[in-house]
Amino acid sequence: MVVNETHTFRGTWLMYAILMLEMPTLILMLVLWQTGHLGEDGPIAVAVIAVIMTAGFMLIMNIKLELRLDRYGLAFRNRPFLNGWKKFSADQILEAKIKKTDGMFEYGGIGLRMGRKFRAYIFMADHILEIQTSKRKYAFSLKDPVLAEELLSEWKVQTSIDS
Repeated sequence: MVVNETHTFRGTWLMYAILMLEMPTLILMLVLWQTGHLGEDGPIAVAVIAVIMTAGFMLIMNIKLELRLDRYGLAFRNRPFLNGWKKFSADQILEAKIKKTDGMFEYGGIGLRMGRKFRAYIFMADHILEIQTSKRKYAFSLKDPVLAEELLSEWKVQTSIDS
């Protein structure tokens, strides 16, 4: 049994909120430029603001969490920040549990959250998979907790047989 999940911000309310914030700013900059309130450097200012807004929007639109759970362990990557797969075998995971919470309040919002002792990859989902390794605690958003629960129970049986 394998659980493959992909989380992105595309099509969520966050993308529309960003557009609703960026468009009035860009329109205001264009109006100020056309009325002459930006001076001779108006086109440069409008271009810089447009490039920054487009780059920020494209960055948020391309953030993707890919999560794979199988009987051997967990593997994930978070593009564009972590392009290679980071893998944990079932033996490396000391504790794993699934909670029914969206993770917004517990981990401080959506996106990638990093601390010395934890990493949280929070997207728009109703469940969180928390794992504890010897170095840190990780939290991942989950869409399908039922299959993940089955794999966690399989890990527990597998590691107790090996010990």
